[in-house]
Amino acid sequence: MAQMVNSNKILFWKISVIALGLISLSTGVLHFGDFWTSYVLDITGPAMGYILLRVQYSSKNSTFLSFKFSPDQAAILIIGICTLVETSQYLNLYDAHFDPFDYLAYCSGVLFVYIIDKWVLK
Repeated sequence: MAQMVNSNKILFWKISVIALGLISLSTGVLHFGDFWTSYVLDITGPAMGYILLRVQYSSKNSTFLSFKFSPDQAAILIIGICTLVETSQYLNLYDAHFDPFDYLAYCSGVLFVYIIDKWVLK
């Protein structure tokens, strides 16, 4: 029974990553306004990263190098990476446009999947 529940969770996350990936790719092709082209990728990208960190260790092909991240650890790691990237833009460490609302976009995507992971899929 526990194997069935885990398989259902993995299937849910696989479908979620595919859906988020398709939405992310569509931001380069479809234009539904400024929010779509500016923030949707900033929401879906970190959410996909969180999901991949959480499910990668449960693969049958896991190795001793596979790390097991708790929901808290995965959320902190992804938000930390995104904060580093955005802060690097602010400091002009590379050629990119800084937008302070990107911080909110990163956190909203990760928070959404974190809540699903932590409380809904228990």
